[in-house]
Amino acid sequence: MNAPGSRPSDRSRWPGEIGAALAVASFQLGRMVSRQRLLLAGLGVIFPAAVMLAVRRTAALGLDRDLAVAMIYALVPEAVCMLGLLVTMCPAVADELERGTWIHLAVRPGGRRALLVGTYLAAVIWTSTVAILAAALAVFVAGVSKPVPLVGMLGALVLLSSVGRAALFALPAVILPKRALVASVGVALVVEYLAGFIPAVVNQATVSLRLRSLLVSWMSWRRQLPIEIQLLIDPQPAWVQISAIFALAAVLLVVAVKILEYRQFPPSTEI
Repeated sequence: MNAPGSRPSDRSRWPGEIGAALAVASFQLGRMVSRQRLLLAGLGVIFPAAVMLAVRRTAALGLDRDLAVAMIYALVPEAVCMLGLLVTMCPAVADELERGTWIHLAVRPGGRRALLVGTYLAAVIWTSTVAILAAALAVFVAGVSKPVPLVGMLGALVLLSSVGRAALFALPAVILPKRALVASVGVALVVEYLAGFIPAVVNQATVSLRLRSLLVSWMSWRRQLPIEIQLLIDPQPAWVQISAIFALAAVLLVVAVKILEYRQFPPSTEI
């Protein structure tokens, strides 16, 4: 029990901060249920299925299962998740600055942390839901064998992609809020797709390496891949890849929260 006038302990603050973050997440999810966002979500669900349907119709002998999985992986855990997170995570701070509500969050104890963590949770939930629906529809449209296990595998990759990349996009959101979208696209290109395909130590800190490794492991493709392609895959077991994604997401999110706690936004358009 704390003495009168003393600061509450970290243990006593945790329930309140978790509740605040969940409240922000609920509020952000409510804001996402708009006509424009639902239209974008619908396009995100339909587009991969439309691509798979077009490819299936052009395949005279039927669509190969491994090819279909590789295409759906590129379309959903990579493209749909990336675009969804750019739309939902990047405006975390910029929206509050534009609405003039940032000052109310900044002066509230734990308000900055609640804003970022709550927006992160909302972005992961919204993007994962849309992407899982897109993966399921694309798998069934592709007409491949054993579709249910594939949907489960792709759903797991979607969740991991959203968890890791939402934390990655949290950094541009707090460092350059007014240019977070452009900065996040640059980060995605340089970190995820340039560094992620360099067979060196640098790609160990990318989500793309972990997702590719999980896909190869769960599809049992390792022995079929050429030696040059195997250099782009981490041979560690699946639990190592999953742990690495969660550890990377935790580090990135903690860094983003710490930056936001000390970040000051002057009354200027040059932010």
